[in-house]
Amino acid sequence: MVSFRNIETPFTKKGLKDYFCVVKTTDLPDLSSWRQINVRDPKLSGAVPTAIREGIKSHPDLFLFMNRGIVLAADSVQFDNKTSHVTVSFSDVSLHGLLDGGHSYNIILEETKHLDFDQFVKIEILEGFNAEDIGHVVDARNTSNQVKDESLMNLGGSFDALKEVLSGTSYYDKIAFSEFEIDTKTGQPKPIDIREIIAILMTFDADNFTDMVHPINAYRSKSTCLKHFKDNQKSFKKIYPIAKEILALYDHIQLELPSLYNAARGQNGEVKNGKFGRLTGVGVYEGKRQAELYYINQQSKYAVPTGFVYPILGAFRAMIEEKNGRYQWGKKLNPIKLLKGDLGLKLADTLGNYALEAQNPSKTGKSPSVWQACYQSLENFYLKNK
Repeated sequence: MVSFRNIETPFTKKGLKDYFCVVKTTDLPDLSSWRQINVRDPKLSGAVPTAIREGIKSHPDLFLFMNRGIVLAADSVQFDNKTSHVTVSFSDVSLHGLLDGGHSYNIILEETKHLDFDQFVKIEILEGFNAEDIGHVVDARNTSNQVKDESLMNLGGSFDALKEVLSGTSYYDKIAFSEFEIDTKTGQPKPIDIREIIAILMTFDADNFTDMVHPINAYRSKSTCLKHFKDNQKSFKKIYPIAKEILALYDHIQLELPSLYNAARGQNGEVKNGKFGRLTGVGVYEGKRQAELYYINQQSKYAVPTGFVYPILGAFRAMIEEKNGRYQWGKKLNPIKLLKGDLGLKLADTLGNYALEAQNPSKTGKSPSVWQACYQSLENFYLKNK
């Protein structure tokens, strides 16, 4: 237990109590038999679980503040000041247990097994609520948020041109162009968020970004990406001719980066076999579970933080050229082939040096120096091949 607080309210004397605590995710209790009062059926796939996973791995210092946490309803709560242990008692499955935060709870339990650092989560505990009261609380806590921007943009036809470009791909039916879209084949929420696709394509917006000004918001803020997309439709239309290749490149970076990093570190004689899996934020899956790379229909045993991927992806903007209002790869070079060669080794080494120093994938992904270094590496390579 990191901290524990009993929050005084005007209703404490009536027996309605509110507690807050911060705990290590490894110390979360088993709530598998106490989930009846949670009206939502938490899923392990879809946009929300993906965002939670990314937060756990890529923002080790911020996840506690980014995530709303978990809410429990309890029969009684006792805190031992000497041992810093809290005892939460449940007695009735219709009144007690996991009230809110089911998505977070599921994903945190799953991802914690693959972390090599401590992660933390907030827990709110409500005590003393009867059946009628707890019903009102559950209903209020699970009320849907305001309609998201992507839903309104989809309704207004903002994504129609992009839909036409991506139609026919193996992953098209997995894209959620608005909130709460369900994959009819699996019955699960669609795993690809349209905001992710917009962010990926934004890294190639050569109209608005230069060799000195980089699209760091593509990694940092998905809501900003949507606004940028809405305000720069003409610029994005230039990107559409190579959109599918850019999305494939994004996944190939995730697939190839571990071996490229290991090879680069090994060549430098710094670390035998590289040990990519030991970088802060990297997840290494064992057994049947793998990271899904939907844009290339492959899997990887590594969960690569997007803070590592975006600066490398954005660097390839240096090799696009405009012809008749459409972007194409300069000199007819193949970016995926280049990624798998010496250029990929250089980019992996550049990114790896920053990642080792920062020990925080979020800082790496937000660093202008990282974006600039990766871009210059690719720009120098491209100019030498002109």
